[in-house]
Amino acid sequence: MKGLPLVKIKNGERHYLKLTQNQRVQHLFIMVTFILLVATGFPLKFHFYPWAKPMIELFGGLHVTRFIHRVCGVIMVGQFFYHWYYLFKNMALNYIIPAKKTGTFSWGEFGRFVYYSPMCPRKKDAQDIAAFIKYALFISDDMPKHERFHWREKFDYWAVFWGIPVLGLTGLFLWFPVWATTFIPGWAVNISYIAHSDEAMLAVSVIFIWHMYNAHVNYDKFPMSPLFLTGYLPEHLMKHEYYMEWARINRIVEKDPSRLLDLDKEKEAEMLTNQEKVELIREQIEFMKESTTGGKYNRGGSHHE
Repeated sequence: MKGLPLVKIKNGERHYLKLTQNQRVQHLFIMVTFILLVATGFPLKFHFYPWAKPMIELFGGLHVTRFIHRVCGVIMVGQFFYHWYYLFKNMALNYIIPAKKTGTFSWGEFGRFVYYSPMCPRKKDAQDIAAFIKYALFISDDMPKHERFHWREKFDYWAVFWGIPVLGLTGLFLWFPVWATTFIPGWAVNISYIAHSDEAMLAVSVIFIWHMYNAHVNYDKFPMSPLFLTGYLPEHLMKHEYYMEWARINRIVEKDPSRLLDLDKEKEAEMLTNQEKVELIREQIEFMKESTTGGKYNRGGSHHE
């Protein structure tokens, strides 16, 4: 995230960076393809229900619905592979290459780099779960202090690493059953249908119940978190839910003020610039009024009162 403002001040409130632009674009691809996969896949699965036929017709018929479903599946799998590239690229740029160039690379340190990366499950996550249970049961008054991503978000994240391979592989077998049976038994195609269908049901349940509640509709963020749109969270949310990350960013900004962007000051400077423009226009208007009413010019350019 080097070069990005870690903190933006807008309307007197601090907003803290949590998702980069690249991460938001990846999320957008997953979100859009997931919604379209559900919207096209469920009518195909539940075609015998009255609501299925209108939905299939809405997409342009059975063949078009299948086509959209498959295209979205390919895009989602492609996004999955891109994310692997994104992960390895970040590992290389943030540790492997700099450490190799300075001659300080070690596998032990690389392991620690991976272990302490934001999405890696760690011992602290287990401690946070235990602390949350105590808080929820009124055993403790203290909520766990989370880092950049807490255990609920990590659950969402790592579920994708199971769900997409299962859905992608079984979807491929269902798309090309004749080809699939050249190296797997025929009954495996039938099992693929069950696995594809049940995994899709599980994914929908997790996204629309677990993820939507935690990310958007709980009492802290209702009706919607701005995070997936802006990449930033307002300070009250950041401090409440990601206290450790809030404190870490504040330390960085304190040491390097260039990582803070004060939009209020920029807006104020822009307003001053606009005011100067308005004043200049007014001066021009006054000058024009004076030149047309206050005197006359002869052909030689001299002014006569």
